Amino acid sequence: MSTLNAVIVDDELHCREALSGLLARRHPDIPLLGMATNVPEGTALVGKLNPKILFLDVEMGKQTGFDLLQAMGPDRPHVIFTTAHEGYAVKAIRFSALDYLLKPVDPDELEQAIGKVRQAERTPQSPDQFLSLLKNLSQPKDPDRRIALPVAEGLEMVDVANISYCESDGNYTVVHRHEGKRLLISRTLKEFEDILDPAQFVRVHHSFLVNVKHVKKYIRGEGGEVIMSDGTNVAVSRRKKQELMDCLGRL
Repeated sequence: MSTLNAVIVDDELHCREALSGLLARRHPDIPLLGMATNVPEGTALVGKLNPKILFLDVEMGKQTGFDLLQAMGPDRPHVIFTTAHEGYAVKAIRFSALDYLLKPVDPDELEQAIGKVRQAERTPQSPDQFLSLLKNLSQPKDPDRRIALPVAEGLEMVDVANISYCESDGNYTVVHRHEGKRLLISRTLKEFEDILDPAQFVRVHHSFLVNVKHVKKYIRGEGGEVIMSDGTNVAVSRRKKQELMDCLGRL
């Protein structure tokens, strides 16, 4: 196994010092090659030092770590994102099966992330994961948005407007599209719920996430049920009924 080393790119001094100190104390076998405070510095540093691990801050002033990813091109070190906010960007990172740490960084979580790096030397992060992330971060609430879904052959670009509903299948999700095509995706329904606009997609049942724009009819009941554009009847849980009514009322 090759020797690991690292670079930190973060615009906050106390965050750089905290992470570098944690690495020195808990992982002295991973030398820190250098640190940068912004995207241009980080891009130059990574290009010059070619580290095995890049600890990359998500929010850096007017730019983000994602800008640095695009600037680096396809030859990247193993990226571990760092962020103080568990917002949409973290959900997109999680959906793309990439690694992240919430600040302040917990030593045990750092240990787990580095363990993944050691495993990833045998199964590295793929370019598709980064393409998926960058695509899914672009205009998350745009009505004409396309989402990148991981399939066996790579990525499938799907128009969000054409997703009728998503159905849970254990740790997988079946994506039902308006034209009748289905995709089996190795992501949980909760991960789809995180990545899709909650104003358009409602978790009406523990097994179903529906696009309210594809609801043809609502049938009353304790929770009731909806008839989707493809004719499928989907049960609505009593707990989710009002949320569905609110979304349908905004159409």
